Amino acid sequence: MLNTYVVEGGVGKCAAFTALIPKLREKSEVQIYTPYIGCFASNPDVKLVLEETLPLQDARIMASDNLYYSEPYKSNFQFGKQHIIESYCELHGVKYNKSMLPKLYTEYHSKSVKEWLIKNKIGKYLLIQFSGGQPQMGFNANNKYTNINPNRNYQPFLAQQVVHMLREEYPDATIIDCTLANEPAYMDTIKASDLHWAQVHELLKNAEGFVSIDSCLNHFSPSAEKQGVVVWGSTRWTQFGYEQNKNLQFHMGNEWDEGKYNDSDPRNNMVEPKLIIDEYKKLQQIGK
Repeated sequence: MLNTYVVEGGVGKCAAFTALIPKLREKSEVQIYTPYIGCFASNPDVKLVLEETLPLQDARIMASDNLYYSEPYKSNFQFGKQHIIESYCELHGVKYNKSMLPKLYTEYHSKSVKEWLIKNKIGKYLLIQFSGGQPQMGFNANNKYTNINPNRNYQPFLAQQVVHMLREEYPDATIIDCTLANEPAYMDTIKASDLHWAQVHELLKNAEGFVSIDSCLNHFSPSAEKQGVVVWGSTRWTQFGYEQNKNLQFHMGNEWDEGKYNDSDPRNNMVEPKLIIDEYKKLQQIGK
């Protein structure tokens, strides 16, 4: 039997869906129809990945026994009580457990990432990402930076303080900024905007750690098996985050309190830079 799954949305949603694939493969062969083929490329449990610009009437899709589509954002997920992976499980009849984590296969980028590090004379490094919300597909660096959910971003003034503190704590590590070219840049960092997002996943594997918002580095972290500090604004880490990381918001520490959550509160992402550094240092101690 062959089932084709339509997986839409951004990199984060597509990465989350990869957590289901081993269970889906137990039922049948799996094909994926998606805008982000890099999330599913080289996955041994996926027979074929098709880019969504192809018509659904493509012969390879029409050869399927079943064609499935789901949208967590238009489901019980809206009640705020499900992780996005849990929502996908419910929509596809898969039993959920917290051990189900995203898995991306980007080893084919390892050579180019090593070459990029050598070219930029980078040895030890850590990653940051304080803004996001732009699709990489069709990205044009000449366009003005826009974000469909700006309350997820960390304040640039505070972000620069975090960078300075990281530089003081880890003077022998390069700080690599994993944002796109038209997004805010910071002193004492190097941008990785010339890398594809799948290369950033590969880059994360060998990083000392990371500090980010609810964006790519957060979504990639369980797959890359890397811990970091994630600053949360207008989204819940109980829905989009992972317990391996230190998840911080202005109104609460690393324990979620739904009673303190207001997605429109502009203070949500204004976490003290020193707290971020303190939590990052704790993770570094764990890793030793």
